[in-house]
Amino acid sequence: MPMSPRLLRPRAAGGFSPKTIAGLLGWWDFSDTAMMGPTSSGVGSVSNNGPVKYVADKSGNGIHMTQSGADSAAPTLISSGQNGRAVLGFDGGDSLNANYTITLTGETVFQVIRMASGATSFARSFSQSDSGEDFSTSGHYIPILRNVTQAAIASFAGGANVGAQLVTTGNMVIASSQHTGSVISNRINGGTAATFSNALNKTFTRFAIGNGIGATASTAFWQDRICETVVYSRSLTDAERVSVTRWLGTKWGITVA
Repeated sequence: MPMSPRLLRPRAAGGFSPKTIAGLLGWWDFSDTAMMGPTSSGVGSVSNNGPVKYVADKSGNGIHMTQSGADSAAPTLISSGQNGRAVLGFDGGDSLNANYTITLTGETVFQVIRMASGATSFARSFSQSDSGEDFSTSGHYIPILRNVTQAAIASFAGGANVGAQLVTTGNMVIASSQHTGSVISNRINGGTAATFSNALNKTFTRFAIGNGIGATASTAFWQDRICETVVYSRSLTDAERVSVTRWLGTKWGITVA
């Protein structure tokens, strides 16, 4: 009798789930193909190297990521892209986004990502915006984007890249960005934080994976792979942050600090 495909999947990383920590806002798991669809209308059968235009939010908040444009604007499924798990590939012109309104005074974002050497300046792997623009000298906060002049993960606030962390292109990393409401702390693989003082008291209306939203979106597309994105609507405690980082490290085969 053939073995169930479910039994052939890579094992989950222990019994932990992002849902065990309070404040889970959004959870988009690109290893879970059962939560994806080839059109923006909902889940359905997705094919290796085919477009993914719908990713259901596993947090329970209904922030489902979609792409309503052409297939060429959608990321593609890579069935065994990292640690035996599916990931999504972004070619420098792909994105997923969702409308959702929330006022944040604190936040913690985790992403398992890889940056191509040819990724453009300001390319965003995760972004959020108000009703207009996400990239502004007025102090809007973009958790994870490519630094302007080097291979680095950074935030953008007050018209400049801040809290930058250097990365090696072609290496999969766990990028985390935490905002206490007054200080941004960016980390790679759970290591020492790069920090920057910046106020966060903002109402966001849209979220995006793979690019930004607004006037600069055409130059803001990520290039390479994204595995998973987990967002909390508050600043986690150190113990909580470490728990999520270690879980992601085990799941995706990444050594953490």
